[in-house]
This record gives sequence, structure tokens and C-alpha cells, in this order.
Amino acid sequence: MIRLTRLRTATGLPRDFTGARLLEKHEDLVYRFFSGQAEPPIKWTSSKWKSAKKRLKFETGGKCAYCEASTDVVAHGDVEHFRPKSTYWWLAYDFDNYVFACQICNQIYKGDNFPISGQLLVSPLMPNAQPNGAQLTQLVQNLVRDVTSTTDEELVALWGSEEADLIHPYLEDPSDLLAYEADDANREVWIRAGTGARAARAHDAAVNFLGLNREELLRLRYEQLEILRILKLSFDEPRLSEGTKAIIRTKFAEMSRLAYPFAGLNRFFLRQWNLL
Repeated sequence: MIRLTRLRTATGLPRDFTGARLLEKHEDLVYRFFSGQAEPPIKWTSSKWKSAKKRLKFETGGKCAYCEASTDVVAHGDVEHFRPKSTYWWLAYDFDNYVFACQICNQIYKGDNFPISGQLLVSPLMPNAQPNGAQLTQLVQNLVRDVTSTTDEELVALWGSEEADLIHPYLEDPSDLLAYEADDANREVWIRAGTGARAARAHDAAVNFLGLNREELLRLRYEQLEILRILKLSFDEPRLSEGTKAIIRTKFAEMSRLAYPFAGLNRFFLRQWNLL
């Protein structure tokens, strides 16, 4: 897992996630909330967030935000609600609550699981009955947060007290919390906890609720490490020409970029070897 950057510009953002159409979307949210009060649970339709997929996929470089495998190879990716909409209903249409994740991480492991170590966020105060007219307009405006006018710092202040165990890749740097360990005997690379209590919580949540140490990933990460090691052996060869070394340095940089599968692993070992 690597740190991701939320693009907060209107360019490329689905039109229904900004401006008047975002307000309309939240009118639908109010309707669904009150319908769900009358006949629980709230009934959702994925078409309401489907348009976010292209932007989210671009922000992750086409990889799952959690396991970093290519979603075109391992499992199809889709819009994942970081805080599950079953509990955090008011964030169902919040772009900052979305990540691009593969079906294995999202559906098989995470689901509606969301362990926290702090206090559960308080849901917005809602009237006893569905309003209309000016009261509905005001309620919708209170619920809406536009991704183009929000900052990461505001989100940390808003959500931080909950102390989510899972890493939000847009708001925390996974490299501060997770490490990698090679098991050469079994040809596996395991995700391990970094230093400190927060790192231990992040590791346990990543393993238990995202499956980041599942068998398939252990093997794929080791295959990636083998390539990295071969390049390092070549780079360390004393007789290697400076021109060839420059080519390998360029490859190391490429393997550390956003779109490269398992870039977090590549960065970790390249830093250990003082090559990044």
C-alpha cells in the first residue's frame, strides 16, 4: 500500500459530484435515509457512485488502493466505501470516502468491517420527518461536502478522533506504518508492522480485514522482489558501465512510481539498499 493523492480539481471529476448535481445527489440521500427509517435498512444503488470509478482508478494508477495488484489482472476494481455506508450512511455519496479497490480486498475481506480504537463518529442530526422546500434545501446543504473545496487537513480533523485501525491511503502514509519481510525458504514476502502502537493496529487491520497477507499476494510480492534483487545484483557489479547503471537507476525509479504494481514493496527495499 502506498500514499495516494486526492485530485481536488473539477477537471476530470464526474459532474454529479460537484455543483448542483451533487446537491441533487444528496436530496436522494435524504430520501433514502427516511425511506430506510420506515422500512430498514437503507436501500442503496451502485449507480449513484459508479461514475466515480474512472477518477479513482486514475488516482491509484489502475491498482487496488489496498493490495496494489493490477485490477485488470487479479480482480476487477470498483468504488469502495472506506467507511461502510451501512453505518456511515451520510458518507455514501462523499467522494472523500471512496477508494478504488479490487473485489477480493473489498468484498471477500473488508465488507462492512471497520474497526476503530476511538469514538464512533456521530451521525448528522436529522429531523423526525422528511422536510421539503427551504428546510430540505438547508438540510441538503448541511450534508454536502464538495471534494473540490475540501482539504486533507479538514478531513483528518473531522474524522481523526475515531482512530480508524485501517489505513486511509489518502490521509496516512502506509510507509510509516507497514514494513515488508522476505521468507526466502517459502518464496513469500509478508507485510509486517512498523514501529509503534498505531503501526501494530494498522498491520492487524490490513491483514485481518483486507487480506494483505493472503497466499496469492505473498507469492506475487516475492516474484516482484526477485526482479528487484536481480537488478540490484547487476547494479552492484563493479565492471558495469555507467551507462548501464543509469538504465538500471531509471528502472528503479519506474518501479517506485504510482502505477507500478507493488510500488510500496519496491520503495521499501530500495530504501533499505540506499537506492531510493
